[in-house]
Amino acid sequence: MLGRRKHTRFLLSEPIDAHLRLREEVAVERWSAKEIVVLSPEPLRPRERVTLEVPGDARRRTSARVSESRPAVAGDGTIRHRVVLAIEDRGTHASHLAGEEP
Repeated sequence: MLGRRKHTRFLLSEPIDAHLRLREEVAVERWSAKEIVVLSPEPLRPRERVTLEVPGDARRRTSARVSESRPAVAGDGTIRHRVVLAIEDRGTHASHLAGEEP
């Protein structure tokens, strides 16, 4: 298939270790000023940085770091992972979602 690749490739001069995680839907169990507890279909690694985005008219997001990730049984009987996230930035979005005044 000629002409299929339209963009030039980029090659790093030195390789780096990295992880890529695609979007996953999670169920938020609890959200406080300092931490968020979610049920995730996949486990997360301790100290892994994540961005939690809440859809809606005004897209809201906050950055957090994984404190804990343990298997758990969801209300529908499926196996999920209960993940405790420590909020890293206390911007207006995180404060608004935690029920505090920005």
